[in-house]
Amino acid sequence: MNAREPETVTENKKTLLLGLIEEARGFRFCGPSDDPEEQTAVTSGYRYLTVQFKRLVAPLLPASAASRLDSIEVQIDNLYSAYDAKAELDALLPEIEAALERNNNASPLPVPVCSIVGDVLGSYIAYHKPLERLFYEAGAVGNVPDGNCVIKSQSWLKRLHTEVADPVAVLGEVLEVFMEVDNSYRGEEQEKGRNAIKEVLARFGLSYRAGGFILGAASALPTKSLIEILKSHDMAAVDKEFERSLANLESDPPASVTAACCILESLFKVYIEENELEMPGDQSLKPLWKAASKHLGFDPSAVEDEDLKKILSGLNSIVDGIGSLRTHGGTAHGRGKRAYRIQARHARLTIHASHTLVAFFLETWEERKRKIVNERDNFA
Repeated sequence: MNAREPETVTENKKTLLLGLIEEARGFRFCGPSDDPEEQTAVTSGYRYLTVQFKRLVAPLLPASAASRLDSIEVQIDNLYSAYDAKAELDALLPEIEAALERNNNASPLPVPVCSIVGDVLGSYIAYHKPLERLFYEAGAVGNVPDGNCVIKSQSWLKRLHTEVADPVAVLGEVLEVFMEVDNSYRGEEQEKGRNAIKEVLARFGLSYRAGGFILGAASALPTKSLIEILKSHDMAAVDKEFERSLANLESDPPASVTAACCILESLFKVYIEENELEMPGDQSLKPLWKAASKHLGFDPSAVEDEDLKKILSGLNSIVDGIGSLRTHGGTAHGRGKRAYRIQARHARLTIHASHTLVAFFLETWEERKRKIVNERDNFA
């Protein structure tokens, strides 16, 4: 029997699923001593939510993850069964988000953008091998299209949405050298091409930004390679993930906040796994941070210097704030919670705070590993 292939998803369904994920992360629970009617409402509500996940999300997942999702059960009026279900569902949310990111139903690039960018690049490069290498290094996949360099460029751009999760990101990478590296021998031709590209992007509310980014096209989640980047401790590559978040904050601030939060969650999971710590049952941001930061020595109570103690306490507040903003931004969860609309300045603050924490975390981790190696060498 062949393994079941995960289904693809339409853009409308993807929006619905992202809403379900946010609802799951922000679901308001009550305690065992609360009013029985409140407990009934909570268990009924969470049971309904898990059923929605089973019906809508399971077909998108690999068989093993879909089986784990299907095994989640909530019993009405049994609050502890809802707690257990939340722990299981929270552990699956990263896989669900990754499945959405892998989906090949990305929106196509506007045809005029493909035509003009393809014409400019194909005319400028004019040699097949360098052009093909440019596309592949930018993240394009599949067979090389037929035709001359202009037709080849145009065709490749037009089909990106059928082959990659983020065609806009590939477009930005394809344009980076042409837009930023000056050719002293062909300066006039290059400047004319740059202006043509800027004009056609502007027609569709897009713009090029230094570093290979296209503004105006939201990309809610970090790239699939993020886990490997974090494992390698490549801070330059991590910087680029944050640049992706910044590039989209004007068009979709909540998505940028989600991206910054996901980077933190991924980092803490990598640390927990590589140091063979016990993974929290609730794999949301705060429990992951608590486990990783305690092991790495970020406990303020264990530090004598009062200034450092204040800074480390501030890191706890940053994590708490980022997790809460991602959960509640734009939606009121529970009684008495005022709906809050995330603006670009809020997203920018979140991204910069998250970046600072990631940088300090990775540097401390590296220092810890060096000390272990030195102690081992001295002992030997």
